[in-house]
Amino acid sequence: MLMTTLIASALLAPAADELTPAKIIDATLFKNGYAVVIRQVTVPNSGTVLVKDPPTAVLGTLWIYGHQGGQIKSVVATKSVEESEQTVSVGSVAEALALNKGKVMDISWYDQQKWQTVTGKVLSVSNQLVVIEESATGQSMFVQLTTIASFKGSKDLVWTEVRKIKTETPVLRIQAAPGSKVNIMAMQAGMSWSPSYMIDISDEKKLKIVGKATIINDLGDMETITAKLVTGFPNISYLGQWDPLTAMMAVYKSGAFGGATGGNAAPMQNQAVMGRRESTADDAFASFVPSTGESFSGEDLFFMPIEKVLLKQGERGYYVLFQAESAFKHLYTLDLPGSSANNGSQDFARTDLDIWHELEFDNATKMPWTTGPALTVKDGQMLGQDELKYTTPGTKANVKITKALDIAAEAREEEIERERGVLKDRYNNPTYDLVTVRGTIELTNMKATDVDLRIRKSIEGEIIEAAGTSNTFKSTRRLNQVNITSVMEWRPTLKRGEKKTFTYTYKVYTAAR
Repeated sequence: MLMTTLIASALLAPAADELTPAKIIDATLFKNGYAVVIRQVTVPNSGTVLVKDPPTAVLGTLWIYGHQGGQIKSVVATKSVEESEQTVSVGSVAEALALNKGKVMDISWYDQQKWQTVTGKVLSVSNQLVVIEESATGQSMFVQLTTIASFKGSKDLVWTEVRKIKTETPVLRIQAAPGSKVNIMAMQAGMSWSPSYMIDISDEKKLKIVGKATIINDLGDMETITAKLVTGFPNISYLGQWDPLTAMMAVYKSGAFGGATGGNAAPMQNQAVMGRRESTADDAFASFVPSTGESFSGEDLFFMPIEKVLLKQGERGYYVLFQAESAFKHLYTLDLPGSSANNGSQDFARTDLDIWHELEFDNATKMPWTTGPALTVKDGQMLGQDELKYTTPGTKANVKITKALDIAAEAREEEIERERGVLKDRYNNPTYDLVTVRGTIELTNMKATDVDLRIRKSIEGEIIEAAGTSNTFKSTRRLNQVNITSVMEWRPTLKRGEKKTFTYTYKVYTAAR
């Protein structure tokens, strides 16, 4: 009767709670190395689940809730102690002798400038001495441990041992209804995405732009989930501070997450002459089955779903997002150095003025293009790389290709008038003169084709005249600013072999002299 009771009690006794990894079911990825990840666990029949490796969450972003209204009784961050066995090889003569204590072996040691060998049984091993029972005499002898060089014996000698190791693991102990599902949401470092673009201008009328995303996953396995890529700038006030419930995870995990960065490459000035190739952009898109769902916006953020993402922890994924066409124009741009009241009249030589060959085109898609590297190709040949700035649908984007070495620019400024002491202090002492400056810009087109140009110039002062400008802009004065800031822009077309001159005049207050 007693035996039956014991057996029944053993069968009814609850099993020890096992550590359960939480499965990633949803992920929203930002470009700053962080993601909002939702994990899910199923509560066993015991009503208690120990969630292994709880997320190290940004302060205030950790939320635990029952799936489909499931009720949760308690959540506790604690530690689980696991005991495991590990086979370890010996690392020294002392460890090897201790491991084979009680066995007969031939032991060699160096004593008084000569080698000694004895056959005997090891009785004891300490930090300094080894006690050996000599087989021939039965006497015990003491040998200094540091003098022993080697030993040998029969096949029963061993050099490995099994050790029990205790490991402390942080866990979340969640008590909830058996069979229910519990979701754990947290913003974490270690999962993000990186955008990039390729622009093909093989067609003279329309360019093709392909956008792709690289997903970086260092958090956990993503098993055919939908990952949402975010474009925008969310306000995360406590980024870098950990939620206190799972802050202990920071002790067990170290290292910073982030993408690799490289130095800025020098702009390509000369293009290699190569034969025509297949259109790279066609292959870049057509080779892939589109995996994006329907994009959507949430307030000022834009979400692009990538369906059926299958990425193990530590893996990276390559996903093509879209391909679009757009009419475009070749634009040659010159941004002149700014002129300030402190610079005075100045000349800018050709070597100071860089004219860039750019592409100007519309975002004809329904989604914004987030900032990322853009590669320009033509007939399969790479022409250059630039950063595509954030571009909302229906607005224009500009991407640099290379410097335009066949368009020359020279600029100079000269003082043509000075009115002394125009502004005075409270004691009627002159403080500022009013100077009139005339500027001249000369451009020469040595290319075999006509070119469209965009010239911009920023000055401290008020524009009096700017011949041929398509746009001028004046900012408001700051409280401590004597001069306003003005910007001029020209949009001329320069025919092949043509030379054009543009002039402007402005007035600026300078320190009296």
